[in-house]
Amino acid sequence: MTSYIGIDVGKKSLHIYLPIADKSIEITNNQQGLAKLLSCCVEYYQHLSDIIIAFEPTGGYERELKEFLKLNKVNFVTVHPNKVRSYAKAKGWLAKTDLIDSKLLSEYATVFSLLVKQDYNCKSQEDLHCFIQRREQLIAFKNQEITRLENHYNKVVIKSIKSHINQLDKQLIQVQKSIEELCNNDLAIKDKVSKLTSIPGVGIVAATTAICEIPQLGNIEFSQLTALVGIAPYARESGGYKGKRSIFAGRGNLRKVLYMAAVASLRCNKKLKEFYDRLLANHKPAKVALVAVMRKLLGFMHAVVKNNSFWNNNYVTP
Repeated sequence: MTSYIGIDVGKKSLHIYLPIADKSIEITNNQQGLAKLLSCCVEYYQHLSDIIIAFEPTGGYERELKEFLKLNKVNFVTVHPNKVRSYAKAKGWLAKTDLIDSKLLSEYATVFSLLVKQDYNCKSQEDLHCFIQRREQLIAFKNQEITRLENHYNKVVIKSIKSHINQLDKQLIQVQKSIEELCNNDLAIKDKVSKLTSIPGVGIVAATTAICEIPQLGNIEFSQLTALVGIAPYARESGGYKGKRSIFAGRGNLRKVLYMAAVASLRCNKKLKEFYDRLLANHKPAKVALVAVMRKLLGFMHAVVKNNSFWNNNYVTP
């Protein structure tokens, strides 16, 4: 039976809850402390495959823990903090301490039988993720400056904003070059990108973002994939009320990129254009039709990775 060990991650320390012994321990967040974690696991569990470590992402403090667990082939899951706090409130656990949080993580993961998620398995994927994040940040900074430029009249300020936009453009070019170089130098990523970009409408931005945001691409059910991305329609019904189905949550960065890819595909992907026009002819709103195209495009991406093949017009989405 799988046992979920909860770890509350801090900058300098890790608070661990071992459910098999109903015991909490505190270790340092460094290699010496992580070695102690491993020895505790070996002491209380017959096989490392019997345990899954559950912890929350903490803005980078968990990086050393993740790398250590990967190196020692110990399974782990990351848990969204908001979901854990909602569970705690439902249980009436209003107090919040590091020890309580570690026990809470263990219980939450056990109750919901959280599955081990596929994670980045090499440094190249980690680096690609960093580049993708930086590109998103630079684009956000640039859009903010463009908005400021539209609302300013002071010449000195306008000059400063334009100068900053130029600098951001140069940095964007450099980051994009780094992404392309990494894709060319890593054969596994290069192969996956070449297959994804064989789909008309999917460029290197959409392909690399998909690789980073959903490493599960091609390895899970398509219904799970659409929910992860946030393009699965959910019903809103209660009693006699029947609202419109809508999409929400999911991985926003990928959804934005997928939206742009879907718009582009309407110009260069005959199959998706015909699908879109058919929905409009059936009186579907344009936004609903475009989300359906996004879902169809994601289905193509899922299929080429799953089948390890290039796209062709005969592909049928799930």
